[in-house]
Amino acid sequence: MPQREALLRIVVRSARLDGAWDVWPASLAEAETLLDTSVQTGEEVAAAYRIDTAVAADNPQHTTAHLDPERLAQHLLTTWGLDHRADVATRDAAARDRAFRDFAGAVEVDRAFY
Repeated sequence: MPQREALLRIVVRSARLDGAWDVWPASLAEAETLLDTSVQTGEEVAAAYRIDTAVAADNPQHTTAHLDPERLAQHLLTTWGLDHRADVATRDAAARDRAFRDFAGAVEVDRAFY
């Protein structure tokens, strides 16, 4: 993998996840060199939430809370380019690479973006 990607993975995987560590950037300006500013994450998140809200308004039974966790897991595996038979350790490592505590936590966050 490219050196920058490897470095980012090392930093993310080695981070304490308890929220007590104050070394992480606290603002967008502080994190500027770590981010790919060509990705419009904020806009994508806002669009996902607008769609979720509109769908739920149309039918309260159609909310992200009703999504099947296994289907969400398969969606993440596909999105992340992982084998769908990947073991728990591989799934958790992939999630940590993306700043999630573990794969199960990533599945829950994925609800809003499925």
